[in-house]
Amino acid sequence: MVNKAYRSILALSAMTASLSSVALEAIPDDELNHYTGQAFITVDASSYSDATLGNYEFTRVNLGLDIETLTNIDELRIGEFDRSYGADGTAPMVDDNRNIVYNADGSVAVHDADLIIQNFGLGRVDNYNDPANAEIVPFKIKDPYIELAYKTDPGNSSIRRIAGVRIGFGQAQGDLSGDLISLTGNLEGEIRGPGSLAYDSACGDGGTANLVECVLLAVASNTEIYAEVNLLDGATGEATLDGAPYLKRASWIGVPTGTNFESDDTGLVAGLIPALTTSKDCGVIGVTACFRTTNYQSVYIGDPTQDFENGSASGAFISLQLESVPWEDLSGIAGATRVYTEKGAFLNIAKYADANGQQRYPLYLDLYNALTGEPRVATCIGRTKGC
Repeated sequence: MVNKAYRSILALSAMTASLSSVALEAIPDDELNHYTGQAFITVDASSYSDATLGNYEFTRVNLGLDIETLTNIDELRIGEFDRSYGADGTAPMVDDNRNIVYNADGSVAVHDADLIIQNFGLGRVDNYNDPANAEIVPFKIKDPYIELAYKTDPGNSSIRRIAGVRIGFGQAQGDLSGDLISLTGNLEGEIRGPGSLAYDSACGDGGTANLVECVLLAVASNTEIYAEVNLLDGATGEATLDGAPYLKRASWIGVPTGTNFESDDTGLVAGLIPALTTSKDCGVIGVTACFRTTNYQSVYIGDPTQDFENGSASGAFISLQLESVPWEDLSGIAGATRVYTEKGAFLNIAKYADANGQQRYPLYLDLYNALTGEPRVATCIGRTKGC
């Protein structure tokens, strides 16, 4: 893990160094007076002290870029090292019936990397089967950055070591696709829709709700309900494991145990929704509330109904740590200061504040797709994936 992490950090450092050395010769002062502009690359330095973790220094290289991209990668794999079930919040592998999978030696099986996304793609291709009329809808990024974290020696602040590196985006919007095999970090979203969809799922053919639950869902069929979804331990439906701050190598997502659906509607039925819909063991009054992350082949980051300036998500990043690192929280949410990460890889696609200061989710699912899955959008011309 350490060697692989250092290679990743050194590669990013080399890229940063190459970007900072593109000038061939200095421009004389008298000629420079004829030019105005803004720096393409800026560097920010900061420090942070944590009573438990210690002292840190950060160097962030801000790339003043507006990027539009259509990207396809066979497999994105980060943080490949040994972990064991339960240690630091490592989730178990479970089958489709939520039974824990065991290795041949009797130990609980876990995924072999913190982040595994196969057939990874950013952006999409509309009319992909018609090359003459195919239209690329790019994934948009504004103000990307690369940041290094250093842990300083408690006895001598001039001695420091690299603790982590992250690549982040000031703003991002568009389709993210892939087979989400293993995820570590924060993936937050919201599911929303009419109660009738929950009724059809729980009380239709193959449904598991009892008579009383079906009556309650039928009464609430015209009420819009919503809930926050997070990464889960597929065996328990919990969003945490053994007190760890977040799950590692999770492969399930849903409504965590102990949380419930809400409704902004008025009236008696809407008022009863929170009390009647508490999630327990991956179920909410007969409605399945936990799903494999691979069910969602494409998710839209940001608000698809808004333009980039008003609908893009902020605060997203991917990082790799050699030890715990408290990264600065760039979500814009009032009171949010740090995103605490531990050894390994970390994906942060979490709640953020929009231009008006309102809290938003980086991804939204309607209740139907939450229950049935989200198909992949095409990311290639002529085929959905595998360019």
